[in-house]
Amino acid sequence: MKLRTKYLLIGTVLFIVVAFGTISIIDTYQNPTRVAYMLNIPAPPKSIHVIECETGNITDVIITCAIEIDPSEFPLLLAGHTYTEHQDSGTSYTVGIPKLGPEFPVSKLYISYPTEFKNGGTVRIFTDREKKRAVVDLYIE
Repeated sequence: MKLRTKYLLIGTVLFIVVAFGTISIIDTYQNPTRVAYMLNIPAPPKSIHVIECETGNITDVIITCAIEIDPSEFPLLLAGHTYTEHQDSGTSYTVGIPKLGPEFPVSKLYISYPTEFKNGGTVRIFTDREKKRAVVDLYIE
């Protein structure tokens, strides 16, 4: 292989690695804002750490994110919609949502059916007993 071809190949590989890394960093940086959007709150709480997000179907809006938060800031997550609180059990891997982040025991489910979702949908927050770990799930039909 000629030296010029080797440099072109190395340059292409480096470009792809840098581009992928940049996209990953931007996506990670924007995830707290994504969670704020999902919950209809003006800004993410300062302590929120988004571990991982996954988006679903193209025809519906489906976004699920695993988060960690200072339990004292958890009520800030509930400010954007009217939720009903339910006792729940199982784990974050068994409640019927994508398996994201570390598995934790689920204690509560907060669910909202926002009227602004014209064709239906839900916002669900599954949390542990301490309200330190949670999975936020947005579904808009």
